[in-house]
Order: sequence, then C-alpha cells, then structure tokens
Amino acid sequence: MTPEQLAAIGDPGQWAVNFGPTEIVAMELADRMIDHADDLGAELMARVKEHYNDQQIAELILVAGQANMNNRSGNAAKQLLPQR
Repeated sequence: MTPEQLAAIGDPGQWAVNFGPTEIVAMELADRMIDHADDLGAELMARVKEHYNDQQIAELILVAGQANMNNRSGNAAKQLLPQR
C-alpha cells in the first residue's frame, strides 16, 4: 500500500482516486458493517458478489467484524479502565 492509499482509507471521498473497484467495495462493506450489519443493502451485496466468491466474502465479513469488535472493545476499555 502506498502512503497515499494509507491516508485515503479514512476518507471515503478519496477511495475512487486511490483504489480500484474491488478494494472500494470491500471498504464499503466494512464501513457499512459498523452500524448497519443487519441491513447491508441489496445494491452493496450485489457489488460484493461481483468481486468476491463465497469464501472471500466470508473472510471479509470475519475480518471486518473482528476489527469492529476490537475497536468497540478498545473504546469501552478506555472509558472504564484506568490509564497507566
């Protein structure tokens, strides 16, 4: 990954400039899973299936879900546990 791509990950407005359609749809899936895992949307699901097979989709879901859980756990821990 280039430094420009690393910087663009957090800015969806920069995705089309720095990534291809396969990477963009994976980032859209991960982003959508943050708050709307119960309703990914038919359009997004169709685009994911255009670029990834079932095994790859399962891996994307697991990795994105794990990262989301780690972030939420870390945020809760920062609030509840003393800083050392």
